[in-house]
Amino acid sequence: MLFITPDIISTYYKKIKFTFVRMLTISISMKSIIIYLFFAIILAITSILWIASCTHEPDLTGIPEICFEGDILPIFKNSCAISGCHDGSGESDLILNSYQNIMEGIRPGDPSRSEIYRAITATSGEDKMPPDQPLSSDNRTLIRVWIEQGAKETTCPGN
Repeated sequence: MLFITPDIISTYYKKIKFTFVRMLTISISMKSIIIYLFFAIILAITSILWIASCTHEPDLTGIPEICFEGDILPIFKNSCAISGCHDGSGESDLILNSYQNIMEGIRPGDPSRSEIYRAITATSGEDKMPPDQPLSSDNRTLIRVWIEQGAKETTCPGN
């Protein structure tokens, strides 16, 4: 008759555990580790440089300053601050009929972080503005350049 005692279980458990660990052990030489480490470092450096190269500042030299009163405000008044939308009478809290109100959704110098610019360049969803008739490419470009130039409240000569 065979009696199973805790000592026997312990002995078999250690043997099974040791065999299992040895099966998973992979022999890697020091030379292989150095080669893998070298390629990992090269990959990391390349990735960092590639990501860093994707950011740039726009070159606005030679582009005339966009006039807020003559160029930008009419776009907002004719396309956004219409009755029932962003004129203060609709359900939206964002009113787009004056420089002070428009600046609530603008980050000067950074169109990609400006709520209004993201809305006028959205292609779908609730954030797409205007929802029925998107702004023309020319109007979106004017607004983008105005924001990149610092989103100043400028009045053009003759206005």
